[in-house]
Parts: sequence; C-alpha cells; structure tokens
Amino acid sequence: MATAARARFWRILDRTLLVLALAPVLIWILSIIITMGLSYAGCQIDEGSAHSCVIAGQELAEFAYTSGVFAAWGGLLMLPTSFSILMLWGVLRLIRLLFRARRSGSQTKG
Repeated sequence: MATAARARFWRILDRTLLVLALAPVLIWILSIIITMGLSYAGCQIDEGSAHSCVIAGQELAEFAYTSGVFAAWGGLLMLPTSFSILMLWGVLRLIRLLFRARRSGSQTKG
C-alpha cells in the first residue's frame, strides 16, 4: 500500500472511530437536554408512565416518557459502548505505532 493511501486509510479510520465513539454519548446528552426542557415547560416526566404533555398544541406524552427513560438509563448502554469503541481505537493506534517502529527499525538495519 502506498504511503499516501496508507495515511488516508488511517485518517478515515480515526475519524470513523471518533464519530462512533462520540455519537452515542452526544445522543444521550441530547436526550437529557430534551427531557430537562420538557420538564421545564411543565411536563411531568417519570419512569412510571406517560403523563399528558401538550406543547404548542401537540401531545408529547409518549415522546417525553421515552426521552425521560433514555435520559435516565441511556448511560448504562451508551457509556460502555463509547468506551469499548475508544478502547478499540486505542488498540489499533498502538498496533499502528508498533508496526511503524518495527518498519523503521528494519529499514535502518538493512
């Protein structure tokens, strides 16, 4: 693989893993913000059941309930997922570093 193609591959891999690691956490944080906003607007949000929540003439009871449950429990799924992807990313970076060191060491000896 050519050097430019190899660098492009690693750049794309780095960006992809970064997005995959951050997206779940950002979605979870967004659900927390939405839940807090709905609560501030006067909606009663709890994990027991959906309560009537009318904003701008739209009934948002199920949305508020789902958002609240995800805000409360989403971290149990999202944080380990993001952490696992970050660990995978770190292992791949370590492998790349080791191969780079090995390649540069074999080039100086030969």
